[in-house]
Amino acid sequence: MKLSASILDSIEQDNEGSSSKDNYLSYTKLEQGKPANFALLEQDPLEYWLVWADPKDGGNGQPFRFVDKPTDDEIDLEIGNEYVRSMNYDKTAVRKPSQCLTWPVYNWDMNRVQVLEVSHISLIRQFAKYGLNKKYSKNLLDWDFELSKIKADMVRYDLLIVPRDEDEHDENKMAKAWMQVEKSGFDLNRVLMQKGDPFSES
Repeated sequence: MKLSASILDSIEQDNEGSSSKDNYLSYTKLEQGKPANFALLEQDPLEYWLVWADPKDGGNGQPFRFVDKPTDDEIDLEIGNEYVRSMNYDKTAVRKPSQCLTWPVYNWDMNRVQVLEVSHISLIRQFAKYGLNKKYSKNLLDWDFELSKIKADMVRYDLLIVPRDEDEHDENKMAKAWMQVEKSGFDLNRVLMQKGDPFSES
């Protein structure tokens, strides 16, 4: 697994974020006791920066993604006059840009290809722990992952790497699904476009 120096540096800090839609494995929406089971379809993640902004006239927050860490001026220019920067959890300051790792994955629970966008630094640390470990990195795509949401004083996310159960998880089915998605024009880089869909050019 290749990780940039800035991701490795940020593992020492804290961030937050989320994702949505059926084409996304939205780990923030998991129910406690019902972990997501998936396999990575590419070893190296797409890296970028995520900023959340809220419509001035009300409504749900919107994500804005940047290839490099954005300045405040770059963020203001991108979100325009219709949005304002989202506040942090304590509502004491604007939410800082968070660095993301994003992969195409195969969700074994749904038997479909999805996009997993990881923006919580605590979870990024866990992926890095496995992805940078020679024991796993040589054949990272042959392992499965189990991602759980734990609700305590604060919500946290636990990631386990587990040997693939070939009786329960059909690798041929996964390979065919991934091949079909790729043939249909899948491009993970489209997440960087405003309202871009990796699964569709439209």
